[in-house]
Amino acid sequence: MPQVASLSLDLDNRWAYQRSLGDDAWRDRPSYLPEVIPRIVDFLGERGLPCTMFVVGEDLTRDQDAAAIERLVAAGHEIGNHSQSHLPWMNALPADEVEREIAAAEEAITGVAGVRPVGFRAPGFGWSDELLAILARRGYEYDSSVFPTFIGPVARLYVKLSGIRQKPADDTTTQQRFSTLGDALRPLKPHTIATAAGVLRELPVTTMPLTRAPIHFTYVSFLAQKSRSMALAYWQTAMGLCRLRGVGPTLLLHPLDFLGEKDEPSLASIPGMRLSRDAKLSLLSEVLNSLSRGRTVMTVGEHAWEGTTDAHG
Repeated sequence: MPQVASLSLDLDNRWAYQRSLGDDAWRDRPSYLPEVIPRIVDFLGERGLPCTMFVVGEDLTRDQDAAAIERLVAAGHEIGNHSQSHLPWMNALPADEVEREIAAAEEAITGVAGVRPVGFRAPGFGWSDELLAILARRGYEYDSSVFPTFIGPVARLYVKLSGIRQKPADDTTTQQRFSTLGDALRPLKPHTIATAAGVLRELPVTTMPLTRAPIHFTYVSFLAQKSRSMALAYWQTAMGLCRLRGVGPTLLLHPLDFLGEKDEPSLASIPGMRLSRDAKLSLLSEVLNSLSRGRTVMTVGEHAWEGTTDAHG
């Protein structure tokens, strides 16, 4: 019996990266979605791969971006909620602000996609028990915000040394959550979480079984900046451990995975952005071929229902 796998893509726009880098140009909401979304649709379509696209509500307020996102809907991809404003510190917001972030994006997505989203991923994996309870109360079927890895402290150090800003310059109260030790010990397989408002399915972003090292494609392409063969060996090790441990991998993608250093030179400090577009797409093609080998690839929404275990608090 083939194992299952899934694909998701966090549709983080240029302005979201600029804000994280402290570039005030983000306030004009510059976008690369009209350029990159057709490339994503064609690349996945050529391989017959479904994907869950977690969309930011703010990007649906501009006609060109909304039209680009409509292409994802027309191609049959699942559309999930990635919040209204892409704040990586949602876990630190008051409950009413969290609900507004979820509800506003939900309304915008429903207006464009014609169907209400049933899945959510917090920007920067900034989830909290309160956020999960709000999702359950609003009738969401699943969340995919947990990132079970031990690299949280390393990520904090990288942010500090690289100049990536954890919060906007005019905000002194919030910081990106990153992953905690408790996150790293959570299950890798789909499971249910008991919240204050009911049960919610959780499909964590897959990390390498046993080591809990990250395996999302941005990290693989970051390794490929040093050595393509090392990056592919790392990925194959992860896939082997997933088979051994019975974990159906869910691979996380971003728009920058379809863009190279010459496409977005201002984002060169983002991991993986020192590769050319052709080198990155060639690497992604090999990774997706490996993911698909002997596995049925599905959306995150479908995957969340596969082999779900009992509630895990």
